[in-house]
Amino acid sequence: MKFRNTLLFAAVILAPCLVSAQTPPAAARTRPTGPQWLAPDAEAEKALNDGLAEAKSSHKRLAVLYEGSWCNLCDEVHEAIHSDPDLPHLLAGYVGVPINVADAAAVQEFAKKIHANLPKESAMLITVLDSDGALVTTITSPRILEAGHIAMAKFKAILMEFFPGAPSIEVFAESLPALAAGSKLGWVEFRADWCGWCKKMEKFFQESEAAPILAKYYSVVTVDTEKNEGSEQLARRLGSKDGIDGIPWFAVIDAQGKVLATSEGPKGNIGFPDTDIEVTHFFSVLHATAKGMTAGEIETITKALKAK
Repeated sequence: MKFRNTLLFAAVILAPCLVSAQTPPAAARTRPTGPQWLAPDAEAEKALNDGLAEAKSSHKRLAVLYEGSWCNLCDEVHEAIHSDPDLPHLLAGYVGVPINVADAAAVQEFAKKIHANLPKESAMLITVLDSDGALVTTITSPRILEAGHIAMAKFKAILMEFFPGAPSIEVFAESLPALAAGSKLGWVEFRADWCGWCKKMEKFFQESEAAPILAKYYSVVTVDTEKNEGSEQLARRLGSKDGIDGIPWFAVIDAQGKVLATSEGPKGNIGFPDTDIEVTHFFSVLHATAKGMTAGEIETITKALKAK
């Protein structure tokens, strides 16, 4: 993580008695566009805006770090960060901007501005934003503390979970040459690590009896809605009506990137098909795109889907 002064994470831990709260990933899709900074002064506002610009140009995420006299565990965090060999790689995915605020109540005010879902008793120590200013997650001290001390395993797990990958449009573009070289269609699937239905879809394509049949017709292209920035824009480009309205969301494309079908059913995104309407739309996608799929293969996929 690149910081704009010498204060690293050493000044961002709040009192351990605060209640933990994690912003649901969906919050990034419901908040107003663009950041609404809590900037104590003009210098802080400039640092935040400069940090956001750098995050955008470097395809990184912005970590807003809160500091002040209310910080109780700063020295421990500072020492832990400098002694852990894994952190330099993880921090490299973020542009860090520390700002000094008067107290935890002021941080609460910032939470309201960006629509973070925090109880009144809690406060943020780090806010992670996408390069467009959309809220990704908030980190409170209880999320990374054990017995009143920092647990590096927890901290690193959070950083890894939201570590940015390649922009979504690059993931999409890089999949096309392989499709052109083969005879398969692209199954572009939007998913996230926290999504249980996404895991069901992944296992269905990889481990079920239907897996070898699906692999015969489709090459899966995965877009992580948390790590691959621009996923919302790409989904709209591929036919999503309202951005990513639930995941998994998928589109079937040809080697030129032309959309042949999507998971947008009669009642919206079907995700992993579960209801009769969703299953019907899922098979309509297969019939429309997997040319040559036999009745026997359809039957095998049907049985595998029922088993899931």
